[in-house]
This record gives sequence, structure tokens and C-alpha cells, in this order.
Amino acid sequence: MNGPTRYAVLGCVALLLVLALPAVATAATDSITIGVAPQSVTGAGTFTVSGTVTAASGDVTGTAVLVTVQNPSQTDVAAQSAPVVGTGPSGTYSKTITAGGGSNWVNGTYKVTVTYGTSTSSAPATATATFAYSPTATTTTTATTQTVTQTVTSTVTSSVTSTSVSTTTVTSTSTTTSTSVQTSTVTSTTTSTTTTSALVLSNDEVIVGGIAFIVLIIALVGIALIRRR
Repeated sequence: MNGPTRYAVLGCVALLLVLALPAVATAATDSITIGVAPQSVTGAGTFTVSGTVTAASGDVTGTAVLVTVQNPSQTDVAAQSAPVVGTGPSGTYSKTITAGGGSNWVNGTYKVTVTYGTSTSSAPATATATFAYSPTATTTTTATTQTVTQTVTSTVTSSVTSTSVSTTTVTSTSTTTSTSVQTSTVTSTTTSTTTTSALVLSNDEVIVGGIAFIVLIIALVGIALIRRR
């Protein structure tokens, strides 16, 4: 092969390589994202696995995501599929799973793996996330102490009206009536009786007294006559 022919062949090979490179560079691959909520599950609680996907085939229509859950011992406790929602090269998925229901659901951290693949020339895309699980719910009891302070203010107003009425009646028998009214009425009656003893003389004493009185008068008359002389 002479020089010009050799250069012509090499140029054709180089041109073919340049034309093939864009096809190799633009080869598409599948991709997927994941999220788990809530991050802590107890008993027969539920959790949701969701995310987005991109199809290497260019169309997510009719495709699905495989969701696998493993316990702390890496034993599969759940494996379910989640259909992809969307059209064109990208879409979303969501799957709600109920925890518990078997002896493999033990206390600890669980691993969730999602797998998505539409390309026959490349491996499926995967993503992982974790959440905590407890077979029994934890009950927290909070004691609340309430202190009640009660202040009672009592105001007492006392009004006393005192009216005194005094009436005094004097008769031959001394009687004093005193009436006092003070909220309640109290009547106090005091009766004072004075007894006068009269001097009672016998008949003989009366005669002697009369004679003595007459003698006194005669003596007085005699004295008067003597003075006139």
C-alpha cells in the first residue's frame, strides 16, 4: 500500500470513530431516589417509601419499582412493587407498608432498598434508606403538679343603732320603768315599794295626851294673863 492510499484508509477509520463517539457518550442509564417517612415506627404502624425515577428507555409508562425491607439481621421482612406514575423519561413512585406481623420484625434499625431498571444494557439503579422500628410502643408518662393558691378577702361591716327610751312614773308607790332598745329589745321593769309605818296609839294613851294638851293650853293662857297685869 503506497503512501496516499494508506492515508486515505486511516482517514476513513478516524471518521468512523468520530461518528460513533456521540452514540456511546449519550447512552442513557436508569436512576432512582428514595425517602422513608416516618423515621421511627412502632407496633403495627405504617411507613411510606417514595421517590423519583428516570428511565433509560426514555419512557416510564408501565414500569415499577421494587421495594425491599430488611431487618437488623439482613433478613427480608417485606418485598413489594410500587408502580411508577408519569409519562416520558421521568416519574414518581410511592408505597405504604405496614410493619410487624411476624417474628422477624424485631427491635432495631431497618434497611429499605429500591430497585429500578428499564435498560437491558446496564444494571438497574438502586437507592437505600433506613428507619427505626420497635415492636411495642413506648409510653411516656408525665406527671404534672398543679398548685392552686386561693386568696379570700372578707369584709364585714357592722352597724349598731342604739335607741334608749326612759320613762319614769312616780305614784304613791314608786314605780320605775326602764326600756332599752339595742338591736334586740330588752325591757327591764323595776318596782320599788315604800311602806310607811303609822303610829297607832291606844285609847288610854289618847286620853292622857289630850289632858296634857289641855293643861298646856291652860298654862299658856295663864302666862298670857299674868303678862297683861
